[in-house]
Amino acid sequence: MVNNTQRNHGDGCVNKMPDELEQIRARKIAEMSERAQGRGISSRTRGLVEVTDSTFESTIRANRLVGVDCWAAWCYPCRLIAPIVDELASEYGSRVLFAKLNVDDNPAMAMKYSIQSIPTILIIKDGIEVERIIGAVPKQQIEAVLKKYL
Repeated sequence: MVNNTQRNHGDGCVNKMPDELEQIRARKIAEMSERAQGRGISSRTRGLVEVTDSTFESTIRANRLVGVDCWAAWCYPCRLIAPIVDELASEYGSRVLFAKLNVDDNPAMAMKYSIQSIPTILIIKDGIEVERIIGAVPKQQIEAVLKKYL
């Protein structure tokens, strides 16, 4: 069963919009607003962010330490480490920005950083790649690398 929201367009016409469409609309408006600001993601942002070929560089420059999870939807090992990356983003969010880069959708950055195996986690400090972790590795191994750069 779909709940509907009534919307009055001011011209006397009222139509019903499913709640799901309203949620999608709100999300898209928020995304467009963020793009219109023309800024990268700041270090105050918590949690996990998606980066693209067009937002990657500004996001890296705007943050002191970034962990970039390079992944693809078809990659099973990528799906295995996704919850680990989510946990780390929650735990270290005030000190490290965690970003996800879909290499299929963003080939320019994948080529620039020579991503040949996924999952790959790039550790970028002050705009420079300082280390990379290749493969589905345990959380403790990722944490050990991060702690070297905190």
